[in-house]
Amino acid sequence: MYYLNFKKRRRGQVRAIDFIVSLLLFLLMLSQLILVVINVQNGLNTQMRENLSYEELDTFGRILLQEEGTEFWGYQQSLPSSFGLSRSDSSTSIILDPAKISRIISGTITPPSLISGFEQFDYASVKSILGMDSKHDFQISLEPYLSLNISITQPTESTFESSVIVSDTESHFPLRECQVHFFTLDLITGFIRVDGTEITDTNGRVSHIYNDPHFNIQDGEHVNIVVAEKGPLWGMNWKHPSTVHENVLLGQKSNGTIWIGGLDSSTILVSDTHDLQDTPENHFLSYIYKNTHGSYTNDSISLPSLFEGNESLAVPNSGLIFCFSSVKVGNTFKVGIGSYPAILDSDLASGNFYQVFGRKNEGSREFTKSAKTYPVYIRGTVMKCRLIMWRSR
Repeated sequence: MYYLNFKKRRRGQVRAIDFIVSLLLFLLMLSQLILVVINVQNGLNTQMRENLSYEELDTFGRILLQEEGTEFWGYQQSLPSSFGLSRSDSSTSIILDPAKISRIISGTITPPSLISGFEQFDYASVKSILGMDSKHDFQISLEPYLSLNISITQPTESTFESSVIVSDTESHFPLRECQVHFFTLDLITGFIRVDGTEITDTNGRVSHIYNDPHFNIQDGEHVNIVVAEKGPLWGMNWKHPSTVHENVLLGQKSNGTIWIGGLDSSTILVSDTHDLQDTPENHFLSYIYKNTHGSYTNDSISLPSLFEGNESLAVPNSGLIFCFSSVKVGNTFKVGIGSYPAILDSDLASGNFYQVFGRKNEGSREFTKSAKTYPVYIRGTVMKCRLIMWRSR
């Protein structure tokens, strides 16, 4: 009898142990399942947030780039009630108004003498007009589709050779059969010489030998400029031979500002200022543009040494314009550079144009961010517009 009772108690112990082990295994499996569900849910939430951000970006991009907003707000002194950079509403392509592009850059670089009607149009004003709250921010940049790397050598005492590689800024692949135009800016006279046009080979390379541009034999400082075209795509770059031009300063280092705003399709205003301690010996405003016959030409204006104001320039109603402001102080040349349509990009070759429009620092708070690149048409040319939008959580 005792023996039988012992077997019953032992069977009960085994069943209890089995139950405990099974419960532990079940709890372990349940915890793993909970972790999987949590991870999946987090992934879905993240994806939902990203999808929401992309949806917001598409909506925002349509409003900013494809809508006209208040008609001709780019020419008004007062801020518009609605905002859009498009010149005309188009469902097939994005056509931006260069005057509007010129106006929004005043919030990034503010010359002492602003063009009339372009004052106080900054990023905070744009956000307010667009109805964006404090948790939303954006950046917009405009840059050429073609990237140019340029190097200059001096084969002989009387000749220089410019070598250029043209590539796509999106894919970075070299582009063949691109037209590359070569120019020389003489800093003594402000004259821009058209040196010639070459076509890139299968590797996107092209070279051009030009004569020593010493219009003034004693000084003879110059800057080499290249402009590349492939259909409506374009790019530009500049360089000076540092071996003989150590005193040439380009871009923002020159303390010179070239700020271009559009009045209408055939006239632009150039605001040119120089923050100099000494009075310049000369001051030139030189610019390159494409004439009605399709070939590049140039002009140069001699300005008063301490000129700070706006100069009206007659230009064709389409195409690119590049402006160069040069001053000479002692043995030092300082050159400011600008373009129309404006390039909203922080670094182009050895000088600077303009920083991207919008907030530059995304901040330390956690955020969701989306970015998209749009091909945009401005004055018959194609530029790459990169739009970034983010939202702090």
